[in-house]
Amino acid sequence: MEGLDDLLSLLTRVKKVGWDDAFANNLCQNNSKLETRHPTYSEHLPIFLHAIEEARVYMKALNEAQRRVGKRLHRLRRRIRPLVLEDGIKRLPDDVLAIIFEITRQFSGDSPGQISVCLSHVSRRFRHVALATPSLWTTIHDSYWGSQIREFISRSGCLDLDVKMHNGLCTGWFLNVLQDTSHRWSSFDIIEDVTEGLMMELGITNLPRLRHLTYTCAVELSTFSLPRLSQVDGWGWGLPAESYLLSNLTHVEFRLSEEDQDIVDLATTLQNMKNLQDLSFLLEDCTQGTILLSDDEAYPGPEVHSVHIDRLAISIQGEMKGYSALLFDALMYLRPSTFELSIYSPRPHRYLFNSHGFFFPYGSTITLRVPQSFDVMWTLADILRTCDILKTVHFDKVGGPLEWHSRPLDDGDWECLRSLDHLRFTNCDKFSESEIEALATRLFQTPPEIDLQSLEITSCKMISEDFLLGLQDEVGDRLKWSL
Repeated sequence: MEGLDDLLSLLTRVKKVGWDDAFANNLCQNNSKLETRHPTYSEHLPIFLHAIEEARVYMKALNEAQRRVGKRLHRLRRRIRPLVLEDGIKRLPDDVLAIIFEITRQFSGDSPGQISVCLSHVSRRFRHVALATPSLWTTIHDSYWGSQIREFISRSGCLDLDVKMHNGLCTGWFLNVLQDTSHRWSSFDIIEDVTEGLMMELGITNLPRLRHLTYTCAVELSTFSLPRLSQVDGWGWGLPAESYLLSNLTHVEFRLSEEDQDIVDLATTLQNMKNLQDLSFLLEDCTQGTILLSDDEAYPGPEVHSVHIDRLAISIQGEMKGYSALLFDALMYLRPSTFELSIYSPRPHRYLFNSHGFFFPYGSTITLRVPQSFDVMWTLADILRTCDILKTVHFDKVGGPLEWHSRPLDDGDWECLRSLDHLRFTNCDKFSESEIEALATRLFQTPPEIDLQSLEITSCKMISEDFLLGLQDEVGDRLKWSL
């Protein structure tokens, strides 16, 4: 291998005298005469050229050694991996293994019960641990056979049950099998109009542990006792505005479509949720229809930004400018700590305003996900002009370039930008290095204790680590990144 003998000679010198004295001509020493005075061509150029060639030979040998040793290391790690896993599993106490099983079940999506069955079939020890862990058997689907349902109920002990209904083909039979356990239900799905009637026929009206309800049709619930219900996921809002349940709800998610048009009823329903903490909307092809809310008298409510919640999230899919603007009118009274807006529609800037032309995004932390081309800097300036509690802004998956030079911001806008604590860009694959450099240079003109504490760049494909390292040398540690 080329350079191996030279590399061995270098390593021998390092072993004898250490790295500081190993190189010829003291070229690496800070106190070297060659380093402290300007070199002349006739005296020093050949020495430097020789040293560079020598270092190049060392590096070539080192790179080849690294490649070969790395390849062997990769092979060894691949072969030893199953042995390490087997040894590690044998060393794990049963209670720790049970925790791992439970975590695996939580990340198994819509089929945690099937994961539990699979775990119990791996080995005798796995089966023993799985059967002794009741929490693995608490999710029951309407696709299970009767014997499987009864086995899951038996293995779950006295824990709460998550009851999942998906197909609706045998709702009556499924409810009949489970009716003696209804006092243990912690979550339940209503996917058919007939479900409530069937439950009343079977006497399933008292659900003392139910905390999470999912429904895909209008529900009444007036005859049910649901003292602990706090989370609702609904296709359409579907809850009566006068329902006694509303004041107990803390987490609500509504999926609205073109059929869900009555904004007035929705506004009234939301305002009766006195303990609401987390509110989410998914809007799909909603249309304005004949709804006109031209003034505040149409749905009188609390003052703008007067009711605090932890999180407000809205996802917009399809054409619905008129509907989204009216929905924003109904939500203006909320003061969220975290606001998330995802726009998957053409001309996304249209979905930032309510029907009166007021900029809607508001919160101490605002996240915008806009895969289409989008004027980031002007949107950011608009947010800062209208949101007096803003601390962090996060742009995720912006489809276009940064392009803030086309409409330059004035000094007042830049001063507002520097007043942020954190500015983040994630998965913005069309941002260029020159745009990021210009942005960082303009932002980091004051000490961190006065203005912006961090500019974060994460997984932006056109931004290289070498560029970010160089830029950090210029602007300081407030520039952060993850590639």
